[in-house]
Amino acid sequence: MGIDTEKSRHRIVMGEIEALRMKRQQQLADRPHPSLKRFTQQELNDEAFTSYKNLLVGRTRRIPDRQTIINIAEYLECTSDERNDLLLAAGYLPVQTELEGRALERALEWAQQTMRSIPFPAMIVTHTQDIKGVNEPFRHLFDIPRDRSYDGLMNRIDFHFNSDLPIRPRSTFDNASFEQWKVHAINGIHAFKREHMLSRYDAWYQKLFDRVQKEDEYLNESASSANADQTQTILARMESDSELVPIRYRQVSISAGSRVYPQVEVFLPVDSAARTVFENLGCPADCAFF
Repeated sequence: MGIDTEKSRHRIVMGEIEALRMKRQQQLADRPHPSLKRFTQQELNDEAFTSYKNLLVGRTRRIPDRQTIINIAEYLECTSDERNDLLLAAGYLPVQTELEGRALERALEWAQQTMRSIPFPAMIVTHTQDIKGVNEPFRHLFDIPRDRSYDGLMNRIDFHFNSDLPIRPRSTFDNASFEQWKVHAINGIHAFKREHMLSRYDAWYQKLFDRVQKEDEYLNESASSANADQTQTILARMESDSELVPIRYRQVSISAGSRVYPQVEVFLPVDSAARTVFENLGCPADCAFF
């Protein structure tokens, strides 16, 4: 890299970092930071990159490595777009973000085709945890009304926590099933936070987490390995006499392409009662399909 190019890159990167830092400071004018961060140059130097002061005064023009740029972006609480703009300014590849626009539409079309070929109950979920479609076995298993909209109006949070839908009361019919449901909820929240660690300052994440905050009794509990196999219990309806019986099922995920989301969540029977119910839904007698 030539001297002029190096100077130019240094100026651009420092300009991006300082613009973000001052933007965060301006946001503190309305409310203090929960962790009392001040977003000063000294604090950035101490917390994210100990050579930041040297970069500021031009003592060095060596651009930090990619991970250091990501660490600076984390300290500055950057959204995915802000972090990737900073990485590009420094000459690095951006962090792979979630699909959007036409790419997301194509992935959802692929997911729909995949779901139609699956004989077990299944639903399509995006990275925002919105349910974008379900098949007929799913509707019958969970008694979901046909007039229920899935275009962003139903989310996995609703599906799991909303007592107006059948899954919560049918998954908590006794003490043992309630504890299993609770562990599944806690593990699900922690898994979501791990999966989207680098997106936690994005608007969609903040909006979704505000909804999760309503279930704050679970947020501060540690994840458990007790439900590591993802087995769950629910009262399901026997088609022969409409009687509700407890069945056990598990979930597997099929990603639509190279990204984790959108994905098809498939529900498989675990015990004999579940296999009977699933056969009544038109599912195969075993899980050999998978």
